[in-house]
Amino acid sequence: MDDETHPKTLYVGNLSRDVTEILILQLFAQIGPCKSCKMITEHTSNDPYCFVEFFEHRDAAAALAAMNGRKILGKGVKVNWATTPSSQKKDTSNHFHVFVGDLSPEITTDDVTAAFAPFGKISNAHRIGQELEGLQQGTVHSGDSD
Repeated sequence: MDDETHPKTLYVGNLSRDVTEILILQLFAQIGPCKSCKMITEHTSNDPYCFVEFFEHRDAAAALAAMNGRKILGKGVKVNWATTPSSQKKDTSNHFHVFVGDLSPEITTDDVTAAFAPFGKISNAHRIGQELEGLQQGTVHSGDSD
């Protein structure tokens, strides 16, 4: 099995504010050699969390099974596989959806696209052909089309 294609980093959440990187490394290293630990404590309203990276996938998998739900300094921790930025959903904060109602029957998708073109890139425009209580409708989506 090619270990390079398997995850080696765990997310460890719901930590007590008294937990340190050193303590996490001491605990998780009992299961297998750890490469690193990065503690995130900057969110004042949320519990700290950390990422523990192992050298080997099998050690990370064993730590996931052994440590999820265990108490560290009185708090049951949540352990999951860490996700990478590439596996996160795409940022759609600059993507907008516009519903256009009460269109005349002769208005086409091309007409809707042309009407919104001056406002920026259009990733999709769709003229809905069915009538809704006698009114035609369409939608326009702007933003990246990826």
